[in-house]
Amino acid sequence: MLRMEIVINDTNILIDLFNANLLDYCKLLNIEFRTLDVIMEEITVEEQRMSIDRLVADGTLKVCSLTGEQIVTVYEKISSYEGTCNLSPEDIAVMVYAIENKCRLLTGDKTLRDKATLENVTVSGILYLIDMLSQNGIVGPETMTHALELLLKSNDRLPKKLIRERMEALRKNI
Repeated sequence: MLRMEIVINDTNILIDLFNANLLDYCKLLNIEFRTLDVIMEEITVEEQRMSIDRLVADGTLKVCSLTGEQIVTVYEKISSYEGTCNLSPEDIAVMVYAIENKCRLLTGDKTLRDKATLENVTVSGILYLIDMLSQNGIVGPETMTHALELLLKSNDRLPKKLIRERMEALRKNI
C-alpha cells in the first residue's frame, strides 16, 4: 500500500480550496492534511471556517500545535529574518512544522515558498492539489474547469497563465 503523504497547509491554500468548491474532494486524496491551530485562527470568514471545521470534524484535516521547542525555533527565525522578509509568525510556524516533520508545505505565498525552499522544504501550491484531483479522476474536467474559473476570480495572486493552460487542457476533455 502506498504511504500516505503528509502536507501542512497554510491559510491561503485552505481559503483557495474553499473558494473553488474543492474542499470536500480533498478527503478522497491519499494525503493526510494538517494545519496549525494558529492558521485556523486566521480563518475568520464564518462560511469558510464552518466548511473547514467540517473537515476537521470528519478527520480529513488534522489541526496540530507546535511544541515549546518549535515555538522557540519560530521566534529565532523571526529574529534572524528581521528586516529581510515580511513573513508572519504564522508563516514561519508552518515552515518550522514542515521542517521538523519532514512534510510538504502547501502555500500560495511566494515569500514563504522561497524561504522554505532555502530550508530544503518541499513546497507546493494550489496547482499541486488541482493536478492530483484531476489526474486521479476525483474531479471531472467540467467541474475542475469551473473550480479554476472560481479561483481566478477569487485570488489575484495565483499563476494565471498556468491556470489558463490547465483550463485549456481540461476543456479538450469535456
